[in-house]
Amino acid sequence: MSDKETVNVEISEGLIKPIIESKIQAAIVAEMSKNPEHLIDSLVAKALDMKVDKDGKISSYSSSIPYLEYLTHTVIRTEAKRALNEMLEENRDKIKDAVKKKMSQGGVAATMAKAMIDGMTKSLECNYSQKVQVSFKKEDD
Repeated sequence: MSDKETVNVEISEGLIKPIIESKIQAAIVAEMSKNPEHLIDSLVAKALDMKVDKDGKISSYSSSIPYLEYLTHTVIRTEAKRALNEMLEENRDKIKDAVKKKMSQGGVAATMAKAMIDGMTKSLECNYSQKVQVSFKKEDD
């Protein structure tokens, strides 16, 4: 055998792949274990800064906002609705009286009646019709 001869050894991917994957996983775990606080801070910051659309879904459009901002807006809107509902419930009788007062004023009843009549008249004016013709043709054998 001379120094320039080559030996080829074939090793299946199924044998090598699990070994390589376990080495990579071990290296990642070792690196993460060095400073877990930094890793956690980094992951949290990335998650909260992730751009989302108006529904909170990940988005890359220029109108997207950070997820933390989306969450803040969502909580504020929810609490604003809750506060408004509480205020309306506390003042239900006053609101009812104000509505009755407004409706008893001369022009409101006439306006409501006119709107109803106009709506009915317009619906009767609609002469929409459609002609459909169906025919069957016998196929030649």
